[in-house]
Amino acid sequence: MSEQKPKYEAESIFCAKKNWHVKQANLPLREKVRILLELQRQDFLLLQRHRTMHLWERPWDIVP
Repeated sequence: MSEQKPKYEAESIFCAKKNWHVKQANLPLREKVRILLELQRQDFLLLQRHRTMHLWERPWDIVP
């Protein structure tokens, strides 16, 4: 993807977001799984404050 010089702030934001998505898509599968598990752990802590979680809702205790 070529870097274009944005004219407006919104265009700059959209361009940065598009670049971020391209970068994320090119990550290795292991890194994507690591990120997913980390987000699940963070989400679990937030949900756990509101109610008791079922066993099947808990994140896997693994490290990729």
